[in-house]
Amino acid sequence: MEQLLSSFTAQFFWGLSAFIVFVLVLYRLGVTKILEAVDARDARIKKDLADAEEAAAKAKSMQAELEKKIRASEEQVTVTATRLRVEAEQAKDALIEKGRAEVEAMRVRALQDIEAARHSAIVHLRQEVADIATDVAAKVITAKLDDARQGDLVKNAIEAYEASGKR
Repeated sequence: MEQLLSSFTAQFFWGLSAFIVFVLVLYRLGVTKILEAVDARDARIKKDLADAEEAAAKAKSMQAELEKKIRASEEQVTVTATRLRVEAEQAKDALIEKGRAEVEAMRVRALQDIEAARHSAIVHLRQEVADIATDVAAKVITAKLDDARQGDLVKNAIEAYEASGKR
């Protein structure tokens, strides 16, 4: 067994030496670069996380600012709408009052026109009655007439007036 052990011992040491050399070469060539790549990736991920957190904080502050501006705008819109509603009501009331005043003025003018036309008609009618009476009186005076003849003259004068269309 010693012989077996001594033959394997030499091979064992050569194999172990080759393994150690292989590990050292692999460590120098590959592990260092892999560790550098992992460290660089780790740093990039940390930087990206920090940037993302910063962006999230900035987005939250912008969102809060926008919400504040939206609330202020909504309040301003409400105030403006209320003011415009009041102004519209006032304008409507003013227009209604102006319309009522115009209608009242038109009614007063119409009543005045009716009264003037009525007065003119009465004056005209009185003038025509006076003309008829004067004609009848002139005829009665010029012709000594009896009652029947006077009735005929008045009747003829009235018929003549109605026929002339001056009612």
